[in-house]
Amino acid sequence: MRDNFIILGILLLLVISLFFLLLRKSDIKVKAPKLGVFGAKIIYTDQKEKSKSSNIKYGGILYSEKYDIQGKPDYIFKKILSRNLIPVELKSGTIKKSDIRPYEGDMMQLAAYFLIMEDVYKKKPKEGRLIYKNYMFIIKNTRKLRQKTRRILGDMREMLKTGEQDVHPSFVKCRYCICRETVCEYYDGRG
Repeated sequence: MRDNFIILGILLLLVISLFFLLLRKSDIKVKAPKLGVFGAKIIYTDQKEKSKSSNIKYGGILYSEKYDIQGKPDYIFKKILSRNLIPVELKSGTIKKSDIRPYEGDMMQLAAYFLIMEDVYKKKPKEGRLIYKNYMFIIKNTRKLRQKTRRILGDMREMLKTGEQDVHPSFVKCRYCICRETVCEYYDGRG
């Protein structure tokens, strides 16, 4: 009888764990492309506008002293109620229907904007958006993404210092790279 309660307890824990796993929100949401952000106003753009508003900063480079990086997101929206900042990056390309996810380099660019904005505006963005012609991705600003970005920035600085690079080409990492099969001396074309 006691063994039955133990088994029942274990099963109950497994069901509850599975339930919470299914409820957990993804770090990336996929939606139809749309430029605006509901309940937010534009506070920054690097786009050329014919008529300029005094409430918007136009085209200035954002520089983070803390990370020694700079960038120009296409737009930064500010939520009216929560005051949250949302960087938006427009991409001219499309996403293949067979592999619906943002390109890795674009994710790192958005993550770099997260770091820059946190330093410049003293407020950590909760999410950002990558808008391609056929899909929009809402990317959460997670600790894991920020750590990966800082690690890559460190690797890039080390590579600039030493001139050496630790390269591990693979089909998965290289499949969308614009340098693959053109100027890349490392990719050998094997999958």
